[in-house]
Amino acid sequence: MMVRTSSAPPSPVPVVDLWNLHRKTEAEWRVILATRPEEAVAWIRLAAGKGFKAAQLVLGQMHLDGHGVPRDPAAAHGWFAKAAAIGSAEARNMVGRCHELGWGVPVDHAQALVHYRKAAAAGLDWAHYNIGCLLLYGTGVGRNHGKAFASFTVAAGLGHAKALGMLGRCHEEGWGTLVDRAMARTLYRRAAAGGDCWGALNLGLLLFEGGQQDEAASYLQESVALATPNCLATIIDTLGRRPEPVFTTVVGEAARRADLMRAARRAQGDARPEAVPRGRTARLGQGLPGQGMPGQGMPSRPLRFALLLGAALTTAVRRRRRARHRWSSPA
Repeated sequence: MMVRTSSAPPSPVPVVDLWNLHRKTEAEWRVILATRPEEAVAWIRLAAGKGFKAAQLVLGQMHLDGHGVPRDPAAAHGWFAKAAAIGSAEARNMVGRCHELGWGVPVDHAQALVHYRKAAAAGLDWAHYNIGCLLLYGTGVGRNHGKAFASFTVAAGLGHAKALGMLGRCHEEGWGTLVDRAMARTLYRRAAAGGDCWGALNLGLLLFEGGQQDEAASYLQESVALATPNCLATIIDTLGRRPEPVFTTVVGEAARRADLMRAARRAQGDARPEAVPRGRTARLGQGLPGQGMPGQGMPSRPLRFALLLGAALTTAVRRRRRARHRWSSPA
């Protein structure tokens, strides 16, 4: 009698009824991720290997970040490509990000644009936003402000806060549309309300230039509270050159928050290089392309990991229930 064997994950996990695993709440997955990360990694590897695109997407992200697995951009690209090939628009967008930023593949902005357009055709807001950024700045592709404005408009219509901020930039600078600073302020407010640090920052600067210093200070402080590492780097680098007290205060807050973020990254073993700040003339742009899940603005990684793992297991449960079969743990 032949016995099938399989390789075990680094840390064995108990046998679990897949249906009961699927029924775990978001809070329970947070606990698993915090206290038993090896178990969570084993499950996501198993689901990815079985062809579940949500698991492949999150495993790619894990390799991109070095979260729970060795940091390996080439492996990340490979998993994103697998998920994209079976219909994941988010994964297709991440393949574009890999080509845009050289994550596991050579930098090729034209190829990035091809993948972004495929993801956009599937209705992904981040893909429309990324198309807009490539066409706006013309990095590696032909610059076209009119088409960039149109892409940001579509993304904003899908509820994308950063796209609202970029529409504000377009109205302020006359990129693909007429200059309209009142509209720019309105769009920046909507972007900031949606959690976009750049929208809050640009609104603060616009209000300061208009003499509304108290409200400007409030939005500048909000931009620090919302800021990504790239945004913090830009605040420190660009506003640090301004002599006005309001900017000195904001830069000091940004520096303290950046220090806390760096300490947290070191504690988590994140060895990725720091972002290099890049300022814009007249007003700050959206900064450098962010790292990570369809870039940016997605749920926190532990939460997103749980949500995607849950999605993968939901599909697995449906398939296994149809087959009247159960999985044991990936031990």
